[in-house]
Amino acid sequence: MPAGSKVVVQWHEMFKNRTNAGLAYVALSRSEQLNDIYIKGTLERDGIHASTDALEETNRLQAIFYEHVVKSYERADEYWQISYLNVRSLNCHKNDVAKDNFLMSADVFSLGETHLEQGDEIYVDGFTGSFASHGKGKGVSTFYSTECTMVNSIASEKYSGIHLRFDKFDGIFLYLSSGCDKEEILGHIETWIVDSTPTFIMGDFNIDFFKGDKLVKALENFGFEQLIKEATRTSGYLIDHIYVNKELMSLNVTTQIDSAYYSDHDIITLHIPK
Repeated sequence: MPAGSKVVVQWHEMFKNRTNAGLAYVALSRSEQLNDIYIKGTLERDGIHASTDALEETNRLQAIFYEHVVKSYERADEYWQISYLNVRSLNCHKNDVAKDNFLMSADVFSLGETHLEQGDEIYVDGFTGSFASHGKGKGVSTFYSTECTMVNSIASEKYSGIHLRFDKFDGIFLYLSSGCDKEEILGHIETWIVDSTPTFIMGDFNIDFFKGDKLVKALENFGFEQLIKEATRTSGYLIDHIYVNKELMSLNVTTQIDSAYYSDHDIITLHIPK
């Protein structure tokens, strides 16, 4: 119903019937503003009641949620959280990102397919931003709240990458367009990788890992292992990857996949013990 539309509710005895649980809510929720609701007759509190089954389910879901929150806080004390999401336009979804509690709890997060033009910068409160932008359908950005000692970036028509160096590990974040020059991006990756330094590479590769690719094989030859094993997009493709070398793997890293309502990609996360 359009905002500002008036809703007239004729209060009725049937609202009190326990078999009509939620009926008052259905009638009153047809308008978006309280000022647009007019109650005809006498409103009686015992006519507003929820289904006992719905209340039980609500309590069950709240318990699961609170348990998840507690575990998240405990994990934040023990692990670095590194996350990546194909955001499908940062300009369109900057408010969604800022309200995403999961991304905001990360120490480092990266957004792919930002659609930012060269020179555009969008910052998130509490984070330092780095940008490798090249226009619509391209680009990658990173945001970090922990100290970073080095930043390298590259942006082209077919791929974007950012290399960050932290105290205990290096991170490489990528967004690759379909049909990008694999040899060219591998050349950049090779210059960023430092032997014996714990390193991860993560991003939207636009390569279905289930089908294989020479870039995947090359990273394996470099000593990296791909950790995400489930589809990361609604299409059923596993195109968002996390690669770690043996030095980082030895730290007992773990991964996580979470949905984001504002993207058809999942958030992929790497947890590194502190």
